[in-house]
Amino acid sequence: MSWPEPRERAMPLVPQPFSGVSISRQSFFMGNRAVADSWSEFCPNLNIPQYRESLSEKKKTELDERSTKLLRGAICNQLYKSSEFCWDVSAWNDVFGQLYDDERFLMDKRPYEFLEVDDAGKETVKKRIPDATIGLKSYNEFHLRRGYICSVTDCTDDHSTIQPDDRLSEENLQAMMHNPECGLIVDGVWGKTELLFPFAVYEAKKTAQLHQQAEDQIYHACRTYLAMLDDLARNPDNVAEYQTKESSKYQLFAFASCGSYWQVFIASNRLDSCLVETIWEGDVKDFSRAFELICIVDQIRIMHKDSDLGAFSFSYIRGNPYDVDKYSDMGYFDSDDSDISSDSYGVDEISELLDFDSNKHPEWLRLKEQSKIARNNMLNETRKRNKRLRVAQGSKAAKELKKASELEKTRPRGLHPKNRVAKKNAPKHGRGKLAKTASKTITVALTQHSGL
Repeated sequence: MSWPEPRERAMPLVPQPFSGVSISRQSFFMGNRAVADSWSEFCPNLNIPQYRESLSEKKKTELDERSTKLLRGAICNQLYKSSEFCWDVSAWNDVFGQLYDDERFLMDKRPYEFLEVDDAGKETVKKRIPDATIGLKSYNEFHLRRGYICSVTDCTDDHSTIQPDDRLSEENLQAMMHNPECGLIVDGVWGKTELLFPFAVYEAKKTAQLHQQAEDQIYHACRTYLAMLDDLARNPDNVAEYQTKESSKYQLFAFASCGSYWQVFIASNRLDSCLVETIWEGDVKDFSRAFELICIVDQIRIMHKDSDLGAFSFSYIRGNPYDVDKYSDMGYFDSDDSDISSDSYGVDEISELLDFDSNKHPEWLRLKEQSKIARNNMLNETRKRNKRLRVAQGSKAAKELKKASELEKTRPRGLHPKNRVAKKNAPKHGRGKLAKTASKTITVALTQHSGL
């Protein structure tokens, strides 16, 4: 079996989504073997009865309780027509609760940034915000020195796998990210090193009518995050190739929920395209479907907590071919704290001021700041245009008011001209009382005749 060819990439690496996405549902609807499984990549065991048999009685009881809680929450949310927020809370607590509580992972609702190139070749940095992103947690120097300390006095669990890893040092990752020769992006937010190597993303909608919208958002997130993982799997000495054959097996998991109906996806690189495969879907108001979903999420969590698998399988983490010492002396500039949106500066002036076109800053920072400046300039132009329109409308209204006032002064006193004309043309009556109508006269005559 041949390995997928890398996308055409060149230094410096700037996260750019896969240009296309392929969608596969055959493994779920036709009961076929998942593509990820056939490519010797990780795929959760979808034979849930078989997976359940491998668990201890204690674990089975725990899964039953969690599934019942998920089921009841879904029924209540639908019964009371709960908002999307309530569905999100249920998902975070009942589906992703153990992932959220795990010391090794970070789960947050945070944006991801990506580079978009239009038909004219203009590059713009944009962002989107999924309902949740899950990845590894970085560590500062204090946590690296202290290590993980269990708060349970009589705990007998092995905590060796959750000790902070020096290769996830926030300081080292920041140094490599802000060095123009490296520019290593490890977080969906360019310039941050908090949620590293994202391996799962979640989108939620309140009703099934928004099902297609949720899927489209999932596909875009998969294209973007998978492209970032693709860059991390490259050989830093030659980005046209992967570090090892194992490095090409990066993948991303995705979850979408529309009310109580859930879907699980696996995204991977296939023939220079992002393949998003639906491996499971079901309504968690049914106990068996709720149980299956929790079992799948648990398998993904267990796989990624193992230091020899999951996100740690990247050669970057295991071998770290990037020379940390080479980049650690490089100071960095936090783009989020920069104050460069002054109205008195244009793109050219700011670029010259901060020297973004030089080799002192990484390419991603130059693109991000220039996009920010362009957006600010566009907003300023919109404000100025709206102000001119308001002034013009106000001037026009003032002229009309002045014209009406002058016209009012020229009118003679007394009745309105229209009223005078109407009165002048009205029919005139003679002196005395008005004559009785014919109908009234006939009525009086009949009355007199009947009285006779």
